[in-house]
Amino acid sequence: MTVAKYFTDIFKVSKSIVIGMGITLRYFIQYKKNTCTVQYPKERDLIPPRHRGLHYLETEKCVMCWKCSDICPVDCIYIEGTRGSDGVLSGGYRGQKATLSKFTVDYTVCIFCGLCEEPCPPKCIWLGPEFDYASTDRTLMEKNLLTDEVYTEEDEKFVHWARGENDRLVAAKKAEAAKAKAEAAKAKEDAAKGGDAADSKASPDGGGAA
Repeated sequence: MTVAKYFTDIFKVSKSIVIGMGITLRYFIQYKKNTCTVQYPKERDLIPPRHRGLHYLETEKCVMCWKCSDICPVDCIYIEGTRGSDGVLSGGYRGQKATLSKFTVDYTVCIFCGLCEEPCPPKCIWLGPEFDYASTDRTLMEKNLLTDEVYTEEDEKFVHWARGENDRLVAAKKAEAAKAKAEAAKAKEDAAKGGDAADSKASPDGGGAA
């Protein structure tokens, strides 16, 4: 490297720094009276109406169709529960002809695309204006939309209880239905035997009066 090139490079770098600092100084003087910095969280900037922030769920409208979780490109929505007019599970969160035990969004993978809103028939899930959801622990980045809070170990215990309870209730209903079916079949068989016996007594061959 020649001496001339060495000093030329120094001049170019110095010129670049002077130009950059000049622009900074100009903006500092020009916009000093119109500071655009927001003192968050005491102050908050205006959120546009179509902003896609944290998810919210209107539980009472949910029909548990799984369309939001099916269309999710990153599979970050988890739903569990029972469907039906009265719901098999007792103690869950009641929706529209459904009982929910789990409805969460994992924000470690969510890309806030808003696709989950579009196919929902009752329009019960939507992305709201809130955006402040941060943590240093990945296990705290899953939001429980049924409680609108972080998904906790207590929520997980409830989900496990709900699974077992639902299986028990389903088995009990099946057993009750099978018992009722067997009793109906036995009653029909007894009725048929009673009818055959009555016909036998009424016939001449049965020893009845002529």
